[in-house]
Amino acid sequence: WLKYWRAMDEPDEPIPEDPASEDRLVSLSTETKQTANKAFCAGDYTRALELYRRALTRLVEVKLDQHTEGRELKVSLESNCALCYIKVQEWSKARDAATRCLKWHAGHSKALHRRAMALMELGDFEASLHDLQDLAAEKADDPATSKLRQELQRRIAQDAAQKRKHAARVFESSDLYADKDVATTPEHAPADGASSWEKQFAEKIQAGKPLFEESEVASKPRAEPPPGWRVTVDERGETWTRATVDDPVKSPEAR
Repeated sequence: WLKYWRAMDEPDEPIPEDPASEDRLVSLSTETKQTANKAFCAGDYTRALELYRRALTRLVEVKLDQHTEGRELKVSLESNCALCYIKVQEWSKARDAATRCLKWHAGHSKALHRRAMALMELGDFEASLHDLQDLAAEKADDPATSKLRQELQRRIAQDAAQKRKHAARVFESSDLYADKDVATTPEHAPADGASSWEKQFAEKIQAGKPLFEESEVASKPRAEPPPGWRVTVDERGETWTRATVDDPVKSPEAR
């Protein structure tokens, strides 16, 4: 009986959604947008952004792919959000809002311009240039587009100059030799600003002298080797190795 009751309670077909309710949501969203426009014109970008976002929430339950007016409103609201984010210099959010706008209108010129600006400020010059190229196809003689392109070219040139300057400082810095035992230039010459021990090593290499003088090695105290071991001394210092039959252990005097 319970199974039969449940079957009777379920509808045979899904209940169609009321188109009038979607129209009402779009109408409410439009009214909110108009209020946001007034706040934007008054220079209250934070309040305008709050209202634009509220208008967008009213469109969540609207099937935008089937509702032309709602889809156009969505595009306009996302583009306006991108502009508000630019005004308050929140570049990542401006980029994301413009991207959401372009999802519904791929060639939207304002969204392309605003995303290109946000990408430029984020340092993504390649992506910004790509958007400007798409924008040039839509609005070739637009003064704002030309101005943004000139600014992008200036930023690219400035960034390249800074990278060249940084690379020059790195190659001229003595930090390159911080983990080296000797200077590593082709002529074995120390770089400008090298430490004193680097200069000494480089001079010894150029003169063909050992890195450690015999007197320096001999002045170091030597520990007596344990039985079965031998000690050899060269320019690198003392080396302890286990003695073999053919190489008997030498006494300290023999060394």
